[in-house]
Amino acid sequence: MNPTRVFATTSVGRLFDAAAALVGFTGSVSFEAQAAIWLEQLARQARDTMPYPFPFEGQELDFRPLLAAVVRDRERDRDPAQIARAFHAGVAHGLAAALGRLAAAHVGEAVVVSGGVFQNQLLLSDLADLLAAESVPLWSNATVPPNDGGISLGQAALACTSSR
Repeated sequence: MNPTRVFATTSVGRLFDAAAALVGFTGSVSFEAQAAIWLEQLARQARDTMPYPFPFEGQELDFRPLLAAVVRDRERDRDPAQIARAFHAGVAHGLAAALGRLAAAHVGEAVVVSGGVFQNQLLLSDLADLLAAESVPLWSNATVPPNDGGISLGQAALACTSSR
């Protein structure tokens, strides 16, 4: 049994939920990604700022320095909008470092991102700008949503092709 009640996850959405709670989201959640949407809207109220660290080490992004920076700035009474913006910038920089390194290692012609977190237009825009500066094309959903609806469509398409 895990006495800390912390559960392993690979979802970046949970990282946004944690950051939103640390920054000040205290309302009850009545729909999926509500806290993350709140955090994005808060971040849009701030100017660009230095990103928090989100290092890509080995084959994983280490979220601990990212959340530690959020906590540290919260304790220092930094403007919550600035904290939210630095968090978004940190996630974008961490993802760009990871995706750039993976693209180079696999000689890919482009990087493809999907998942609910990429409904966050601020994050997607920051990431696209960072990858463009490295000449790494970024592909993301256009017609089909990047969240579970798009995943379900992809699973259905795979099932149709594999049953032939």
